[in-house]
Amino acid sequence: MPTAKLGEVDIKYYTIGSGKPILFISGLGMDHRTWMPQMLFFKEKFKVIVFDNRGMGESTGSLGPYTIPIMAEDAVNLLEHLGIDKAHIVGSSMGGMIAQEMAINYPEKVDKLILCSTTAKLSKETRQQILRGLHNIVDGKVDNILSINPHRILFERAFNYIMQLTFSKEFLEMNKQFIENMLRNYSTKLSYTETLLKQIRGVIKHDTSRKLGKIKAETLVMTGTCDMLIPSKDSEILYNGISNSTLVKIVCGTHGMHHEKANEFNEEILRFLMV
Repeated sequence: MPTAKLGEVDIKYYTIGSGKPILFISGLGMDHRTWMPQMLFFKEKFKVIVFDNRGMGESTGSLGPYTIPIMAEDAVNLLEHLGIDKAHIVGSSMGGMIAQEMAINYPEKVDKLILCSTTAKLSKETRQQILRGLHNIVDGKVDNILSINPHRILFERAFNYIMQLTFSKEFLEMNKQFIENMLRNYSTKLSYTETLLKQIRGVIKHDTSRKLGKIKAETLVMTGTCDMLIPSKDSEILYNGISNSTLVKIVCGTHGMHHEKANEFNEEILRFLMV
């Protein structure tokens, strides 16, 4: 993969196709490969850009926190590196939080905005769910997420926990080889658990709830009715807070609907972009 040297980090990215640029931003614990169904679909009409967030996949990490604004700056700097003035932005989960920050702080870089399975601010219920999950993936007692040593996180448990929140039981059962391949690929990254923990801390601090009115880009908000991590009501808050927005609910869509319901997911985005 090509490398963009962006200040303190080297960001690995990949482009395919030609046409208007469309940037896909990955969610918590995922690298660019999570967008494979979209890369194959959108390359026919767009210049597709995917990348690994700092510390994830093949991108290098950095000292200090991985806040959502910092990761949004990485995405903007990548577009600058590629000589792209403006792009459609698609973000899922944490990637959707990064996309919100881009639309708020770098509006000149955002053409159309697609926010999937994401929220302006984690609900109390989701925060508690994340903390409960950490109890299961950390070797020892969890008192405070900010004090967790990443070396105490048990990688395979952490990965399986993310998969269980992202996909339905049926999908996981029918795609065991796909999941095993992901597990094998991610396990080669020695700093995975450290990056995951930094991302979780960034996600927990994310709050654009009072800034949504600043988003002027035409926006598509997408949610799955079976999302176990970010419920549809959170997406409705985004929809109500962004003036020029459309809300689409994918029936039986999970947090990972871009994989599990890829055809419907892709068609909804394409319809939005082609108008």
